[in-house]
Amino acid sequence: EAAKIKDASTSAFLQVTTCEENIAKWKADIREYEEKIVEAKEQIALEEIKKQEFAAQAVEVPRAKIDELAHAGIQHYSDGL
Repeated sequence: EAAKIKDASTSAFLQVTTCEENIAKWKADIREYEEKIVEAKEQIALEEIKKQEFAAQAVEVPRAKIDELAHAGIQHYSDGL
């Protein structure tokens, strides 16, 4: 009877230890994921800045071309006067 109690106690203790190890592993996994999330958010922020810069360039190129064509049109009109 005492041996059964001792075995049950030892088994329960080992299971508790296994649970603690699993919990520690999952907490470490969570820390790793949180670090990856922070890195991903930083990458998103940098990409948003690049996107804004490219969007500004995309607007600027047609605007420069429009200004050039408008100037040429005004020049052509002035030459006709």
